[in-house]
Amino acid sequence: MCREIRRHLKRRGWALWELDDAAGWNDGYAGKALNPATPSGRMAGYDMLDLAFTALAGRGYRVLVIPDDFDITDPAAVQALLEEQDNAEAERIARLIDEAAYTKRIPKIAQI
Repeated sequence: MCREIRRHLKRRGWALWELDDAAGWNDGYAGKALNPATPSGRMAGYDMLDLAFTALAGRGYRVLVIPDDFDITDPAAVQALLEEQDNAEAERIARLIDEAAYTKRIPKIAQI
């Protein structure tokens, strides 16, 4: 995920401080989060990664986990993977709605 964030930064021509500002992070956090193996590095949690992707991609983004042997050049396979993810997400949201109806609590749909 860090590699993908760096790729987006490079494509936009952003410095790390610009990601800090756009994501609402403390000054210098992008450098620490994107380099966790360094002495001053930090591990970024899902919430921090969400802020980074939202800052870089705007509203709505999709993170796919693609197996090593997956053929990304096959449009039908890519479409099937996207549909599979959409179906899984729809099922997850339906479960949250059912849970909300049963418990009378509003679900946090944005949570990973």
